[in-house]
Amino acid sequence: MPADRGVKVPLRQTTLFSFAKPTPPKTAKQVAASSTQGATDEEVASDVSEDAPSPTKTPKIRRTKSLPTPQSKKKSKAGHEDRVESDVVLSIKPEFTKLISERKKNHEYRKYKLKEEVCRLWLYETAPTSAITYVMETSRPKVPGEVNDPSGIGNDDFDKGLKQSKYGYPVTGLYKLRKPLTTLELKERFDIAVPQGWRYATKKLVDGAKLEDMKRLF
Repeated sequence: MPADRGVKVPLRQTTLFSFAKPTPPKTAKQVAASSTQGATDEEVASDVSEDAPSPTKTPKIRRTKSLPTPQSKKKSKAGHEDRVESDVVLSIKPEFTKLISERKKNHEYRKYKLKEEVCRLWLYETAPTSAITYVMETSRPKVPGEVNDPSGIGNDDFDKGLKQSKYGYPVTGLYKLRKPLTTLELKERFDIAVPQGWRYATKKLVDGAKLEDMKRLF
């Protein structure tokens, strides 16, 4: 039977996008699988973030200060050879040198014991004098109980152990320098730095400032 050509349907304009296949809806199994897979990925990501080692920090470079170059043994030996172990430069307050020169103080008391061979003490008066003014002859130091001479200032207290000093150096002779040796002159002429306590005299000092050129007081 021939088709009915009496009814005409209007044509619509179409594009290529019109032929794209629509995405079919997910089934219940696919939805469950998708949620399970998402949870697994989150767990893996969480594990990686917690267990992964933290990025290593570049260690800071510490700069160390260069140490001073130690003095050679040769120089050290030369310094020992230059010193005179029978002579010591001793710092003392001006009021005590005055008492020694007046023979009111016949022992010089110290906390330390010098070597047995020390027989001369070059008395460096502290400020305001700041110079070597006397050379005191001495002998073996005494300990508390050995002085037994009440005529000298401080002797009785020393014998009774009332002083902090443990050694008493007897004054057996005294020379006065005609010209005091100042701090600057000691450094420039005799290579001697002023001691806070004591130090050995140098050969330059002993040879350059001779006793015969000084005034002997007793």
